[in-house]
Amino acid sequence: MSKLKEDRGSFTIEASLLLPLVMCITMLLLFFCLYSYQKSMLIQVASGATERAAYNWGNSHKEVSGSYAIGEYDSLYWRIGDDALLSSLFGGEAGSGGVTIELPGEVSDESDLPVLKLRHSSTMVPYNMPGNMNYVYSLTGRKVSAELNRLLNLPVLDEILSDEAKPNVKAQSIIAEPVEFIRTVDLMRYFGAKFKGGSEGSGGSGVHMEKKDASTMMTKLQDK
Repeated sequence: MSKLKEDRGSFTIEASLLLPLVMCITMLLLFFCLYSYQKSMLIQVASGATERAAYNWGNSHKEVSGSYAIGEYDSLYWRIGDDALLSSLFGGEAGSGGVTIELPGEVSDESDLPVLKLRHSSTMVPYNMPGNMNYVYSLTGRKVSAELNRLLNLPVLDEILSDEAKPNVKAQSIIAEPVEFIRTVDLMRYFGAKFKGGSEGSGGSGVHMEKKDASTMMTKLQDK
């Protein structure tokens, strides 16, 4: 009985019982950190790819950085035909379903202009991040979205997590062209003034005001 009351070897027994629990908790924390890292990396890459695609959408010759050679532009009316504007207005396939490309992929001489633009921006996505990029044109606007899947396979964590909880992110960017918007508004004002029967006074367009200012300046120069 006296030997049973001794505490020699108790630390070894307690450590042997506690060590597996500590190791399991440590491994779970490690897998959770890897999961969080994958999630943040996927979000960063997907957001960068969609934002860059929306920023460079005005010219398919632009590189990822936004630079392009002098004189390289798309056709004059690419927004009406190649950009699926008419399809979106009349309920075509491109206007309702959009254009989707699979990732990873390489840039090639695509005949479809939206596909070529998506391919240019998809070069930012590493090959170990599979997914897809999508472009949709509707009456409410134009949007570029990206969906990326996980980088690594974690067997222990995959068994614990459900399919919905596995790393899978989506990012979306709105395509906005301020210069084209200003040009369109000014064109509408110009024709609106013409249809009203005149462009005098405050109802005149910006083009008319510029012509009026130019004619006034020429008259002053002639008087001098």
